Order: sequence, then C-alpha cells, then structure tokens
Amino acid sequence: MPAIRDITDTASTQQSTTGDEQRVPLRVRHTRWTDRVFRVPLSGKLLGANLLVALIAVASLFIARPLEETLTSSLVVSVAAVVFSIAANIALVTVALRPLRELERTAQRVWAGDLTVRARPTETEDPDLGRVRSAINLLLDGMHHDRARMRRLALHAITVGDRERARVGRELHESSAQYLAGLTLELSAVARDAKDDESRAQLQRMQQMAQQVMEQVRTLSETLHPRVLDDLGLAPALQHLARKTTERGVATTADTAGADAPIPAHVASVLYDVAREAVANAARHAAPAHVEVHLTTEQGRARLDVRDDGHGMDVGEAERGGFGLFSMRERVALVNGTFELESKPGDGTRVVATVALDDEDGR
Repeated sequence: MPAIRDITDTASTQQSTTGDEQRVPLRVRHTRWTDRVFRVPLSGKLLGANLLVALIAVASLFIARPLEETLTSSLVVSVAAVVFSIAANIALVTVALRPLRELERTAQRVWAGDLTVRARPTETEDPDLGRVRSAINLLLDGMHHDRARMRRLALHAITVGDRERARVGRELHESSAQYLAGLTLELSAVARDAKDDESRAQLQRMQQMAQQVMEQVRTLSETLHPRVLDDLGLAPALQHLARKTTERGVATTADTAGADAPIPAHVASVLYDVAREAVANAARHAAPAHVEVHLTTEQGRARLDVRDDGHGMDVGEAERGGFGLFSMRERVALVNGTFELESKPGDGTRVVATVALDDEDGR
C-alpha cells in the first residue's frame, strides 16, 4: 500500500490549502490525552469500545458476587451493568463514527448537485480518515473545475449558435423575403395586364403561392432568432411571443413587470427558447384556452414560469419520449439553472426555469 499512502499524503498536502479548510482551520492540541485518543484509528476505537464493555461486564460480576444471597439485588446490579455498558458502547461508537458522518453529509450534498461543498475535519478524525477526506476533497476540486470549464464551453457554443441563427434569420428576412416580396408585386402587375382570364387566374395563383412562401420565410426567420430579443431584450421578446401566439388562435399573456434587473444575453437566449418551446407544446398538444408567461428577477436570479390550462400530460411518459423537454432541460442545465415540469392529465402544465444572473461558472 505504499503507493496509495503516497497519493493520499499528496492529496492531504494539496487539500490543506483548498476548500473549507481555509475557512475552518484545523486546531490540533497534541498535549491533551483526549486528542490522542480521538485520533486513534477507527479499528482501535471500536476495539477500545468493546474492551470497555467487556471490562464493565466483568466488573459487574465481581460487584454482584457478594450480593448472591440477595437475588433481587444481584439482578438489579447485572441489569444496570448491561445498560451502562450498552450506553457506553453507543457513545464511543458514535464518537468514533463522527468523521464518517461528515463524509456522508458531503456525499449527500454532492449528490444534490452542490460541488462547492467540502468535507470538513473533525476533532475525532484519525490520520487514515484524514487522508480519505483530503483525497475526496481533491476529487471534488477537480470535478468543480471540470464542470466550470464545460460550462464555459457550453456558453461559448450557445453564443456562437445564437449568433449564427441571428445571421441566418437576418439573411432570410432582409434578402430572401425581400426577393419574394418583389416577386409577388411583379406577379400582381403581370396578372393585371393579362389578356385572357385563364392566364390572369394562373398568375394570381402564382402570386398567392409566392405570398405564402414569403410569410413562411418571415416566420422561419422569426423562429430562428427574433430580432426583438437582440434589439430590446427578453421581456419585449416574450411580449412579442405572446402576441404572435394569440394571433394564431391561443390566448397568451406575458407578465414581465417583475423583471427589472438586466439579464445577460446567454441567459435571455436560453429562457426565450424554453418559453417558446413550452408555449408551442401547449398550443400543439394541450388545446389550452389560455397560456400565461411570467418573468421575474429577484435575489440575483431570473425565473421563467409558463402555465397553461390544457389537457396536461403524464410527466414520466413525456420525459421518456419528448426530445423538446430534454432539450429544454439540458439548455437550462448548461447555464447552471434548474428546470421543473409539473403536469397531470386534465390539470394543465407548468414549466419553470430558474437561472442565476451572475453565474461565475458561466462567465
């Protein structure tokens, strides 16, 4: 085991300058005999606890021997000795296992998604457990740095993707749609000058087809990246989304009065995509009478809440079969946000996305 000991010793040395140990200094008083007892290895502590129980049991026998003529007194002494020995064993084992409970607490918080937590030293920690704790903290440091790097890469990918979509959207709106608009006007003029009714009718049909293609191109341009999101921000873009959805037949409102803090561009892009996907899913699948979009900013976070009163759905089934939900959840996770989906068949659907406005990992 020399190699493992060298590695854990190195981890302990490196970890002494990182994590919670900078904030919670380890104070060791080697002059006190209690500290030396506490730092005995875990196996030694458990062995000592069992030896103490055995000594108490043996002592109880010697105490009870002179009282043999009184059976009741002997029984009382024996029961008291057993109870005391059990209590002493529980107390000693509890003290011995305290470092393991600290490691368990750290593991639970890491499982919950908090990679900033570090296992703290305890007064009863022996050197072996100390090396294990330092190695775990070193691994958590590496995971935290890797996660931060991945988020920076994800932010760069989102930014580049949004920039490219905006460029394609502008090309469609300012070039393709304009050419189609000119073609529509030309066909209209030719139809007016047509000599016979059949040619005029055919040219009018062509004009209508060109008009429809132009509208589709403009809609595609808006879907790729709405210009209002870049020009005015997230709140006006959500208002615009609500108006467009209402024009398509689903009554939609957007309440952005509580969004008074500046929202970074990458956060605004992610939240807008979530809102657009949630509204589109409701209109496409749930047949709602009304859809509500709420945007608020408080305590350094932006919170998007989209609700509808449609048919609802089975969340488990939707999560397994819906790429749209997977895409929304992943995009929110990439900017260190949380995504929640609440729905029941016949009870509507609620989508909530919360993202920090000043996420250090995303910068």
